Amino acid sequence: MGTSYSVFPKGMENLQNRLILHKAREMGIDCEPLVDGCEDFLKLSLEHQQRIINKTRTHRLPLIAGLLAKNKQACNLLLQEQGMPVPPYIVVTAMGQEAQAFLLQHGSIVVKPLDASSSKGVTLDVRTDAELNQAIQLATGFGSDILLQQYVVGTDYRVLIINEQVAAVNQYRPVYVIGNGSSTVRELIELLNRSRIMETEIGEYEAFPEIELHNELENERLLNALRKQGTSLSDVPPGGKEIELYDLRNSAAGRISEYYRDCTEHIHPDNARMMVQAARALQIDVAGIDVRCKDIRVPVTSAQGGILEVNALPDLTHHVYPHGGTTRDVVRQYLEYVCQS
Repeated sequence: MGTSYSVFPKGMENLQNRLILHKAREMGIDCEPLVDGCEDFLKLSLEHQQRIINKTRTHRLPLIAGLLAKNKQACNLLLQEQGMPVPPYIVVTAMGQEAQAFLLQHGSIVVKPLDASSSKGVTLDVRTDAELNQAIQLATGFGSDILLQQYVVGTDYRVLIINEQVAAVNQYRPVYVIGNGSSTVRELIELLNRSRIMETEIGEYEAFPEIELHNELENERLLNALRKQGTSLSDVPPGGKEIELYDLRNSAAGRISEYYRDCTEHIHPDNARMMVQAARALQIDVAGIDVRCKDIRVPVTSAQGGILEVNALPDLTHHVYPHGGTTRDVVRQYLEYVCQS
């Protein structure tokens, strides 16, 4: 099923770019790297039009919008001005009384670098001063300013906005296994690891990172997570029983392997309007908005969730190849928007 790598320009390894190039060809749009051997920019040509893009950054994205999205404090302030639910937060530069008081006030918090990308340096569900100190030390490796934010209990969602429309919604959660009544937890994990690699038209695609069974540190974390559920690697869970493989308590977000499942049809209209408004407030035309709430089917309020982050370079791959639910043709929607007059 997978297309040979040779159909892509030499050196094109980025999956976003491969998706865009593959779909552009399908749509009759000429697409090639602007500079040979460089993946930073793609040149799209259709009839008399030419567009230069940087993955999911378009020619219409203002420079200020990208900078705002990168700074979580500025982003949060603008969203709050719009009356949107943003979990309480402060910015610090080191462990101190202010940080300790914020933790004492909220009981459980997230610690993250103010302007780092993805989940680098992020620690979830921090509850003690010792954990806070450790989390701040981790975050300072990725930036001098540290954002402390109330930890929201709920489910994580990524909402993709393209040109002021909700293009797709994914629910994501830490990888888990489901008992079949005959396999041990270890065997279920091994089966899961083998299923994570998909053959696609853009080559091999890894749906989620491998659950490591032979790394001593990661294995200890796994065993602790199982222990809290009263099980072990050698136990055989009954059919249908979900076994969590990660304990989010004081956990580094970058070490957590996650499932992405499409749930676009579930988003409540009020939430859809709010996500569009959030992208508009930051002037981001193609945005990935991270929301944590109890249920995306219910209007999000500060009492039951909030907007955690707005990204100006959203990943399309999880929407095209979700681990569950409907695949969404978001690359076509993206290219139609880029190429419109």
